[in-house]
Amino acid sequence: MTKVERILQILISIACMIPLFVVTFITVRYNVFVTDGGSEVVNVAHVPAVLYAVVLVLIVLLLCDRILNRIDSGTFLGVGLFFFAVCGLYLVFNADSFLRADSLSCFQAARNVNAGDFSDFKAGGYVNVYPFQLGWITIERIMLRFSSNITFFYFCFLVISILTILVLWLISREICRRNDVQNITLMLSLAFLPHLFNTLFVYGNVPGYLLFLTAVYFQIRSLKHERTVYYVLAALLGVAAFVLKNNFEIGLVAMLGIYVLELIRNPRNRKIYTAVALVLVLVPASSLVIERYYSSESGTEVSLGSGIPKPAFIAMGMQEGNGRYGWYNDYTLKTYRKEGYDSSRTSAVAERELKKRVRYFVNHPGYALKFYVNKLVSTWGDSLHESVWNGPLDSCGARMYTDVMKWIYHPDTAVHRRLHYFTKIIEIMVMIFTLVATVGLAFGKRHDTAVIYVMLSIVYFTGGFLFHLMWETKAQYTYQYVSMLIPSAALGIVMCREKVGILTDRMIFRLKNRR
Repeated sequence: MTKVERILQILISIACMIPLFVVTFITVRYNVFVTDGGSEVVNVAHVPAVLYAVVLVLIVLLLCDRILNRIDSGTFLGVGLFFFAVCGLYLVFNADSFLRADSLSCFQAARNVNAGDFSDFKAGGYVNVYPFQLGWITIERIMLRFSSNITFFYFCFLVISILTILVLWLISREICRRNDVQNITLMLSLAFLPHLFNTLFVYGNVPGYLLFLTAVYFQIRSLKHERTVYYVLAALLGVAAFVLKNNFEIGLVAMLGIYVLELIRNPRNRKIYTAVALVLVLVPASSLVIERYYSSESGTEVSLGSGIPKPAFIAMGMQEGNGRYGWYNDYTLKTYRKEGYDSSRTSAVAERELKKRVRYFVNHPGYALKFYVNKLVSTWGDSLHESVWNGPLDSCGARMYTDVMKWIYHPDTAVHRRLHYFTKIIEIMVMIFTLVATVGLAFGKRHDTAVIYVMLSIVYFTGGFLFHLMWETKAQYTYQYVSMLIPSAALGIVMCREKVGILTDRMIFRLKNRR
């Protein structure tokens, strides 16, 4: 590792540790419940003290464990995924065929286009308002060729969730050959319940995250094995994730940043230039292809840069209403509609609102602090990341066919709250041990795939933190940032265990010498 690379690595790690500390504090201190399917009522409470005792016991057990490294990780993976599949199939075949909000709008738009109905492209139509959804709508159009049954979509998303956990495990195998790191990654992935409950969230976030995670896997392999095919796959899959859901632009930037750091270490690696060039060419090219295809098919000029402009989303992210800070509140749609579905006029109105809010925050710094503290807490404090809220809630009219589904999808049940508490325990451990891994690896002199992945995961996390601090926010937008930290947390746990083992051996040695 060169001196320049080491300095950059340390500076990036220090910068990324600030949001990691903030979210760790929020995770440890607060528990957020999102209720009422119609309007997302945000309820903030303190984490019950008993959960700290449970976390402490689990940490002690993991640090003292000597079994996980002896269990074959491949066998453990098979058993774990079988259990996950059984739970997922229960949800798939007992859930009401029920979509709502953007999930329903995208589904209806895809079905309409397949039927030759392009009303969604007209002024005020869903695609006209949110053209960036065309990537996901295109995938749904393909899926609809096979079946329009919502249960079929649920099943496909179960497969996607299983593959997501598989890729997390594969990443852990690439960054560390130890069974315990791989097994802990699997355990945390299975216990992180948004992976399970997002099976019923038919939306682009879920498959987009799988594509991005797979791109990261191939990026790790590209830097480890230096095969051209891995560089190409990393670039192609990263761009595909971006096309499916534009938020993964944050992930693409993080991946490109890692490649730039590698170029500082080895400027003669021409394969990295190939991967970077592919991304820089394919991102605008893919947008152009989608625009021209749908312009031709619909007979209407389509631009992915049209619709509600970005300043409107930023302005909404600075507004308070109904006890929510910076959450979606219809401001963007109402303003766009009021301005006659004109993007330029809507942008001008939003910019004036932005200036107004900035002046208010400057003149009322106490309120500004309160606003952003509450925004951060509501964004990151929900351990389920609205994965249950996104499903077939009975409060929205979905039918509950079994008692178990009632217990899960009704916010007032004891089971629902215990699911929150269970995932809160897992998330506390993920955040704490990611910090451990960051301190232990990013500040060290090692340069291997473990360090590369930890750096990538915390840079991606920081990007998501900053983006939703500025942009309109929801708890459902943040699950992938926490999920991607899981292999880093597994490394942190094993690093702590090794340190505890060394300290224990030293104490035993000293005690024997005294005798």
